[in-house]
Amino acid sequence: MSLELQQSAAALRERFFALETREAVANLLEIKYNHLMWCVYRVPLSQRYTHFSLPKKSGGNRTIMAPVSTLKLVQRKLSQVLNAVYKPKPSAHGFLRGRSIVTNAKQHAGSKYVLNLDLKDFFPSINYGRVRGMFMGTPYKRNPSVATLLAAICCADNQLPQGAPTSPIVSNMICAKMDSQLQKLAEENRCFYTRYADDITFSTDARRFPQSLVIALPGDELGPVTVGPALLSVIQSNGFEINANKVRLQGRGVRQEVTGLTTNRLPNVQRRFAAQIRAMLHAWERYGLDQAEKEFLAKYDHYLAPNTARCSNGIAAGS
Repeated sequence: MSLELQQSAAALRERFFALETREAVANLLEIKYNHLMWCVYRVPLSQRYTHFSLPKKSGGNRTIMAPVSTLKLVQRKLSQVLNAVYKPKPSAHGFLRGRSIVTNAKQHAGSKYVLNLDLKDFFPSINYGRVRGMFMGTPYKRNPSVATLLAAICCADNQLPQGAPTSPIVSNMICAKMDSQLQKLAEENRCFYTRYADDITFSTDARRFPQSLVIALPGDELGPVTVGPALLSVIQSNGFEINANKVRLQGRGVRQEVTGLTTNRLPNVQRRFAAQIRAMLHAWERYGLDQAEKEFLAKYDHYLAPNTARCSNGIAAGS
């Protein structure tokens, strides 16, 4: 069985919009129909995914659901099809070829104000019903039988599993309507808007940040802020919730960050991070890779050290 589809993106897109039956889905993915049904419906959920947790930098744990090899192959092929079908919005920068945290941060470099906010429980909040409805709605318009199978391939335990190859592209497809609405809201308020996965950023050179996007205490725009009514309405109407602990309004007088990069002038990494990289490269050159890794874990990465073995074995590499 081939690990990827050999057809062009244009051919995959055409075949996707011609799907009418579950058998056609199997043919598109170059998988025998009975095998596809076995992978998606007959194998118990507990045997389809490996579960483990990774710590978040902000505290708590993130649950990773890594598909087993047979299901992972199905999802990889479907991801290839969906990437051919999806037309990226200019504001979307996550999980897309040619776009990255750098292209995302670059849109906001040198701005007077930068507003960052985070969508709470991003992948888990996208449930089976939303995914099935997305495949049935505009612009994909697949019939209920096809949409049901596609959603079943993509979802597990009524959510997008973080660790599945299909989850990144499906999340972008789900967010397409919201991206258009937030782009329009940004333009109406003389702002720039981008999204990298669950990280949303607005920036402006206006004298004050628009109150439809964020509300600050009078005379204290860089203190505690509340998301404005227009912005809150768009996000909630699209089925998402804002993480109130990750709403930040940054002015020129402080270090402005977008997806981990400093953007006061040009997108750049923090000096401390650059120093760590130089130290690791020096240790690698002088003592070898194994010793350099031990030094890195000892000095810089106590937080992730317990999970290093899992990640290096590829369990977390589903997306």
